[in-house]
Amino acid sequence: AHVTSSDGRRGFFPASDSQFDLGGPSIRWQNIYTGDLHLRNERGDYTLIEEPDFLSIRFNKNGKRYKFLVERVPELDER
Repeated sequence: AHVTSSDGRRGFFPASDSQFDLGGPSIRWQNIYTGDLHLRNERGDYTLIEEPDFLSIRFNKNGKRYKFLVERVPELDER
């Protein structure tokens, strides 16, 4: 399913920029499935990118990429 906006774009768009929430503190979406995740507000502009073996984040204002450093926690692995 898709929604087509008044300017012909296909997707799911709010009526105005940065005015609506998707879910809330007590009524949340269970899971979100997405490609790369783009995050932007007045403080920053980032893209979270899933690489084959790690996650990276790109600071879109200067194009620099950073690798997330993570540590495996074996006791939390799903069995």
